[in-house]
Amino acid sequence: MALELDDIDLHLLEALGDNARLSYRELGDLVGLSSPAAADRVRRLEQRGIIAGYRAEIDYATLGFPIQCIINLNTNGGRGENLDELLHDMPEVIEADRVTGSESHVVRAVVQTTAHLEELLNDMWVVSDSVTNIVTSSPVQRRPMILRRALPRSIS
Repeated sequence: MALELDDIDLHLLEALGDNARLSYRELGDLVGLSSPAAADRVRRLEQRGIIAGYRAEIDYATLGFPIQCIINLNTNGGRGENLDELLHDMPEVIEADRVTGSESHVVRAVVQTTAHLEELLNDMWVVSDSVTNIVTSSPVQRRPMILRRALPRSIS
């Protein structure tokens, strides 16, 4: 199945990736469409599954979780059969991916203190070894791709 996206679709996706709260009028102004035409385009992108949802970006540091960590886990031959469930149940874990390479999982978590981080790691160490990094700054924050530069005009 060919996936056809034109410049307007790509521009809409980028604009919504930057600010999902834009009104259809604002989106239309950005891409040269009327509000109803912009709304129709967005609805079609949603129906095709290209737009999968909308979220609020939360500043965890403001909520008292100033330390962001990247934790690389290695289950060493099946020791972590319940690791996915364990990670899912940890409220501090904001993202976890199974990966290829020397680790089995890469986890992003937020904690209040280094002692809090140690408690979190103690729970993980039951089923996995870890290498932990504390994020000191983020020169490129998580962002949407710049689609008009990354994708060709027509995807097939």
